[in-house]
Amino acid sequence: MSSHTLFAPRSDTGDHIDPAIVKQAIVWLVTLQSGAVNEADRHACAAWRNADAKHEQAWQRLNTLGHDLRSSGNHVASPLLRSVLRSTDGNTRRMVLRSLVGFGVIAGSTVAIRKQAVWQTATADHHTATGEQRNIVLADGTRIMLNTATAIDVRFDDHLRQIVLLRGEIMVTTAKDTASRPFEVATDNGSIRPVGTRFTVRHNVVDSTSTTVVAVMEGAVNIAATSGDAVRVNAGEQTRFTALSVLTPFVLDDSIAAWTDGVLVVERMRLADFLNELDRYRKGVLRCDPAVADLLVSGSFPLHDTDAVLDLLSETLPLQISHLTRYWTTVSKKT
Repeated sequence: MSSHTLFAPRSDTGDHIDPAIVKQAIVWLVTLQSGAVNEADRHACAAWRNADAKHEQAWQRLNTLGHDLRSSGNHVASPLLRSVLRSTDGNTRRMVLRSLVGFGVIAGSTVAIRKQAVWQTATADHHTATGEQRNIVLADGTRIMLNTATAIDVRFDDHLRQIVLLRGEIMVTTAKDTASRPFEVATDNGSIRPVGTRFTVRHNVVDSTSTTVVAVMEGAVNIAATSGDAVRVNAGEQTRFTALSVLTPFVLDDSIAAWTDGVLVVERMRLADFLNELDRYRKGVLRCDPAVADLLVSGSFPLHDTDAVLDLLSETLPLQISHLTRYWTTVSKKT
């Protein structure tokens, strides 16, 4: 088969990859590019790739597509991309294009998206600033904890209790409604409907590509992606989804809700990923020198004092912390 064929035409049953597998590969690719991954995510992705030869085939071909497009100067009409678009259904086709824009493979403007995020935060019913956390109680008794840089709208009517997560992360503890209205958390990827539960939802947006991460501590939730894909997630499980597809739930990472106690808990997380996570709680720019990006970090770190966390890193790892200004910090190798 030519190296310029990602997915064979539908008549070629030998090389054709099921669109459902393509969707799953895209979700994992978006996840690993999101800047919000941990070792549990990486292990879950590896397990998915190893579960079936077609999974690995889809993963490799999708990565090849991204590499070829980057090296070809963002020419989207390459034979490789045309093969993808020709052999997938409409929903998958749109998601491929959207994902590649988000990865910077296909040129796209992010200015409007960033302006929209600022506007959404400013006009949201409830929001938190960078580094701020806040608890609210809704009219029905539902409790919501907003994490750093989070914005939500509350839309209650006679038929539905809906929370729209515009950005950021929330912990939801649902209350029983006297009017028996269903409760729902919505993002631009789809909706989450709980069954008497406590759960977290995180909405990650990287350029124009977004994922929603759901972790269930009590009860269960039903997730419906915009595409129509649906999955139930039970207590002790977590998953993530895009508008296209919902990943099969996997074992809950116990540290995923540690932020509700004001701490960041990690186990053998790459320094670059750790700093990306810490950066959510810190104003300004926090950079990681590529030379130290793969150092591993473990421990529990207080979210209320990110300077103290950086000082601790410099004491326990061969790192130095440089401040160009109060809002521009670089972590690099100690000289």
